[in-house]
Amino acid sequence: ACVPADEYGKLERTGSAQFSYQILADNKTGSMQGYLCPKTYRVKIGSGFHEIIDTMLRQFAKETAGLDMSYGASRNLNTHDVVTIASIIEREARVDTDRPLISSVIYNRLSKGMLLEICATVQFIVGNKPRLLNSDLRVESPYNTYLHKGLPPGPISSPGLASLQAAATPANTDFLFYVLTHKDGSHSFSRT
Repeated sequence: ACVPADEYGKLERTGSAQFSYQILADNKTGSMQGYLCPKTYRVKIGSGFHEIIDTMLRQFAKETAGLDMSYGASRNLNTHDVVTIASIIEREARVDTDRPLISSVIYNRLSKGMLLEICATVQFIVGNKPRLLNSDLRVESPYNTYLHKGLPPGPISSPGLASLQAAATPANTDFLFYVLTHKDGSHSFSRT
């Protein structure tokens, strides 16, 4: 299917109200960023972008149907918030074993009222620069977790199932920090 990128992008950024999926109920951004399940899809020739996005949303709903969202709910977070956390984990984690630990850091920082200070949220704003500058950390945006407490308004990527599971059920830690330290892409975690 040939879908004009600008039309697809516009629908993806602003068209969530055109789809009636329960998973979008808490999403007030209008964007479907984070809800379009990253998979390989077979589409019929002549399929329109609305039909393609509907297929991706249906797959997301199917894959997330079995997730237990009670942990997030116990922290006064709704499904949109958990998907937002999953999208951050997706961008931050390089190895699967880090995902529940990064999730725990996010939840722990939120519960303490700390700034999340997550580079991936700033990269979302400035265009995925591989190396952030100090000036990038001062860019005014509700997605800049170096300037604004709490979660950004919505997802910053399309999380896979491993990140969604980690966001729904984080590891039980008291970690508040993590830093990339190993060549394999894994992080070290700390309370201080």
